[in-house]
Amino acid sequence: MLVARPDSTPPVPPVRRWALLVLAGPTLSYRTLGPAPALTVVHPDFARLERPALGLGAQVQVRRVLSGRWALAAGLGYHEYATRLALNLRDTLSVHQRDTYRLLTVPVQLGYALGAPKGRLTKGLLLGLEPGWYLGGRSTEGSGCGCEQQVYSSAGGSPYRSLTVAFSLGLDVRLRLGGAGSRWQWLVQPTGRYVATPFVRAEAVGFTRRQPFSLGLLTGFSWDVH
Repeated sequence: MLVARPDSTPPVPPVRRWALLVLAGPTLSYRTLGPAPALTVVHPDFARLERPALGLGAQVQVRRVLSGRWALAAGLGYHEYATRLALNLRDTLSVHQRDTYRLLTVPVQLGYALGAPKGRLTKGLLLGLEPGWYLGGRSTEGSGCGCEQQVYSSAGGSPYRSLTVAFSLGLDVRLRLGGAGSRWQWLVQPTGRYVATPFVRAEAVGFTRRQPFSLGLLTGFSWDVH
């Protein structure tokens, strides 16, 4: 007599097109530099003495599965680029400072799934475009030999452009929490970002042209809305 075997195929999660994502995490940021401006002994070239520093990134997004393996996400974000200075100017004076550049961003990311899900785990690629608005920060560049940091806001007079555009490239790793019908996923997104448009105003005297970039590890949760 033949006995039917129970179906061992794992249940397929229901297809939900819309999801809400919340992510945050540390970034390691640095910059590329253009030609040095005309400098004097009173205003040293601090830009070329900078080293990478830790920053911060955060995003809230709405994600839509388009068709097949493609998905599109957009939302609001915050990104802090940073560099650090560690100098010994004289025997009695050492400088340890962290310069920051804070931006409000509108991340738009196109996702592509890498193969079929393996159990609760899915992987994908991310390609993004991020318009950003300069919120403020502080910089040693442009100061005198005393290395005093200057605070710059988004108001007029800042040496940094109000609007910039960055490109991003990363991975999207997802783990569904609970059974196949669960709406929750844990996300890990290692992502690199590069500000491609001019970051420093052309009329900013004494400031080296720079393009910030970062490598971040954002983590968070996704909730399937519908």
